[in-house]
Amino acid sequence: MTRTKGKKEEGIERNLDQKQEVLGATCSFSWQTLVDMKDKNIEFFAGDGYKRLRIIDIDKKTRNIHFICELGKITWPLNYSKLEEIHKKIHDGEVTLIPYEIDKLIPTWGNFVTGLFKYFGCGKTD
Repeated sequence: MTRTKGKKEEGIERNLDQKQEVLGATCSFSWQTLVDMKDKNIEFFAGDGYKRLRIIDIDKKTRNIHFICELGKITWPLNYSKLEEIHKKIHDGEVTLIPYEIDKLIPTWGNFVTGLFKYFGCGKTD
């Protein structure tokens, strides 16, 4: 049995998407985009440019995301709120989009998160 979204949930998602639009016109990062990536099995490269990744599972209730690499290894959960926080810092210029810098904020996630945000076009200087 599938559960439909309530008005409150739809409002929260709409507000999150609007915040992301303000952060960067060239960046398509949002919760819905991550869900679409999972549904369409879209692959992207890690920050080092060697390892292919994709989102294998998204828990819509807890907003946790799991990635899988080309070797079949599945990550432990990463919460969307942490991604949002890092995303904002990148667009505000507080953090450079390199694995080392991201690792300082989310230990062990630097390479994967850098690759994800590069896929979205974040961190590019125009």
